[in-house]
Amino acid sequence: MAPITSRPLDLIFFVYFTTHIFPTVFLDSYPVLKPLAPNFLKSTNQWYTENFNDPFFINTPNWFKGFTYIELLFHLPFFFYVSIGLWKDATSIRLPMLIYSSHVTTTTFVCLVELIFNKHEGLTNSQRNLLIFFYFPYFLIPLVCMINSFSRIRMMENLTSQMKKNK
Repeated sequence: MAPITSRPLDLIFFVYFTTHIFPTVFLDSYPVLKPLAPNFLKSTNQWYTENFNDPFFINTPNWFKGFTYIELLFHLPFFFYVSIGLWKDATSIRLPMLIYSSHVTTTTFVCLVELIFNKHEGLTNSQRNLLIFFYFPYFLIPLVCMINSFSRIRMMENLTSQMKKNK
């Protein structure tokens, strides 16, 4: 097991997954938990919408609510699982990382396209640019993770195939 500090991409993925827990719980959960939201979630959402005017949180489209349900039900537990797996350098996490990252790359791309190409009432150009800046790492890091996971899986398959030939 190689330490995570000796695996730069895995370290980036580890930081991404562990730090993604907090925005998922304290910000992203609000659109679907709105009726049940405790006061701290309401005040966090109010602060966020007042400062950033994110159209996905002001007039939440149903497709975005769907993404939010998936994030809460599947991604949030996965963040813990994959963080532990990355820390331990477990090869078993590569396929789940590939599945997760291909899904998130796609859904975040949809959000970015919506922000870039559609006008939203009350959203200034500087707010739009800031939101694109916020959302972009949640597209780019999963994209890199998807490519990296795919190549690692292929490498493991090739290694297994060579070992079988050498027997």
